[in-house]
Amino acid sequence: MSAAADLARVRTAGAALIELPQPLPAELLPVEPFPMAALPDAFRPWVCDVAERMHCPPDFVAVPLLVAGASLVARHVGIRPQRRTDWIERGNLWALIVGRPGIMKSPAMSQALAPMERLEARAAEAFNALAAQHKAEALAAKLRTEASVKAARAKLKKESGADVAAMLATDDEGDAPTRQRYVVNDLTYEKLGEILAANPDGVLSVRDEMRGLFLSLAREESAPARAFYLQAWSGGSYTFDRIGRGTVTVQDARLSMIGGIQPGPLAELVLQARRGAADDGMIERFLIAWPDAPGEWREVDRWPDSDAKRQAWQAFERLDGLTADALGAEFETDIHGDPRGLPFLRFDEDAREAFGEWRGEFERTIRAAEGEGLEGALSKFRHHVPALALALHVIDGGAGAVGLAATERALALAEYFETHARRLHSSGRRMAIRAARTIIDKARAAALPAAFTARDVYRAGWAGLSDRGAVADALDLLAAHGWLSETTVDTGGRPTAVYSLTEGARCG
Repeated sequence: MSAAADLARVRTAGAALIELPQPLPAELLPVEPFPMAALPDAFRPWVCDVAERMHCPPDFVAVPLLVAGASLVARHVGIRPQRRTDWIERGNLWALIVGRPGIMKSPAMSQALAPMERLEARAAEAFNALAAQHKAEALAAKLRTEASVKAARAKLKKESGADVAAMLATDDEGDAPTRQRYVVNDLTYEKLGEILAANPDGVLSVRDEMRGLFLSLAREESAPARAFYLQAWSGGSYTFDRIGRGTVTVQDARLSMIGGIQPGPLAELVLQARRGAADDGMIERFLIAWPDAPGEWREVDRWPDSDAKRQAWQAFERLDGLTADALGAEFETDIHGDPRGLPFLRFDEDAREAFGEWRGEFERTIRAAEGEGLEGALSKFRHHVPALALALHVIDGGAGAVGLAATERALALAEYFETHARRLHSSGRRMAIRAARTIIDKARAAALPAAFTARDVYRAGWAGLSDRGAVADALDLLAAHGWLSETTVDTGGRPTAVYSLTEGARCG
């Protein structure tokens, strides 16, 4: 008999056997490590270098880098996964990197997004030069107009019937320049709409801490903003009609997004969504990277790998300069034969076969998913997999149909992200398990009565035990695992559940 079996039952002097409670489950489901072989060749050495020097999970570098690269690909083309239908997926991705404070989420993400920040800074510099030139030209036109008006008045004084129309013809200083954008940070959704209207190829939203955005969008008065964000993930036209701003139309809202968040706030947001608050699939649209914490700290003091960095940055320069024609993209045409809509690539035959096999199994997986949140998250992989395949194909220098190699790497990434989605959508149990352990500690320390109710627990105001739903889940968990006995007491009104430590919990 094993040691675990021996410990399952203990004897007290002269008494019957006492059964020990079952161990509580682990707080988090296991996840797969990041599949480094699935990264584009131009990114892999840089990810390894940054992760080693910062002693952080490679996920914190690789995922922002992928989202940033995909945002540039999405500016030029989409993908049609099927041979004949018009089903199209834009290439934009949303992702969250999840980790507790102090494990280098922000510095790692900053390193990964540095090439995008350089593109943004360079575009701002070019815009400022054009804006200064336009301002000077506008001022010169104003002065010329004032001089013409003065001359026309003088002529009319001398000759009241003189034709001065030609003299008053104003110079056209041209339209004001539009600033090209790559990255946005903290802004209202109306301003985001204006930026997307002026930059119809899309932008990347970067937020170091996503909790603030989620809480802001969860407010009732933020329903229009939330609707716009949901549309900007899917793509398509969106029109703002405002009294002050007038009408602003975004031809194809194409927003990429990357940010960081801590496990506790994210789990709470998921729990709120399950209870019906903002349960519209917002969080389910994000790819989740929630790796295990890195092992023991190891000092790394060496120069960055300049060749790896140069290779990654050059890839971003190349992606920025791409065109749909250079990628061999197809176009839809209007009745006059002119191109319309987003250019697109398709899978080649081998890639389409692999995607079809994956999708067949995947659709069965969705239907077997436990919980609406997980089902919603997995359903978004119909978008993620084609978008990832498109990004990997183009970032690695591919043109024309998306091939099998890129598709297989996209499927490897999908398998990785699925395990992290499952961790997230089981994180409600993390809160319940932590609460359960606290309840046991309090009961053993006699901080709770020998027979107590859920109300006794949450009214005490202990950390992690102030939420009634979390307390109820924890008590159910403890009763199911043999730590607490549950008795229903008739109080003359609604029956009350009363709990007490089992003998095994006292002895274990």
